[in-house]
Amino acid sequence: MTKIAAALLAAAAAFATPAFAQEPVSATLQVDSGSIMTSSGGEYASANSGQVLAAGQKVMVNAGSSGFLAYGNGCKIKLDQPGVYTVPSECNAIPGKTGGSSAMNAGIIAISALVAAGVIENEDKTPNGPLSTGIRHF
Repeated sequence: MTKIAAALLAAAAAFATPAFAQEPVSATLQVDSGSIMTSSGGEYASANSGQVLAAGQKVMVNAGSSGFLAYGNGCKIKLDQPGVYTVPSECNAIPGKTGGSSAMNAGIIAISALVAAGVIENEDKTPNGPLSTGIRHF
């Protein structure tokens, strides 16, 4: 069983490390129509499609303009109403999708597989006793 424990610890360490060493969140701006401007705290400047924006930056959508913010996990946030938006650190626009969860899911699957392998490996090492002592079997 010590081999399994060592494998579980190694898998946990491999998948825990990315959670602590996350890169800064960024989104890519896609301008569909009109004029969209961005600001990092100073003056607003015209933005172009493909521009990478960091979490916390401001996006101004003018009347008649539209676009979206695309995140690395495939999630997109529509920008189709006039106003000023702040680029969020996570994209929760698509139900069931959150930023950074794929590494956690992979870790859970890997650890579950290791536990199942350990149970299967040790299954034949369990001593078999009588089915029961007080029930008659036909």
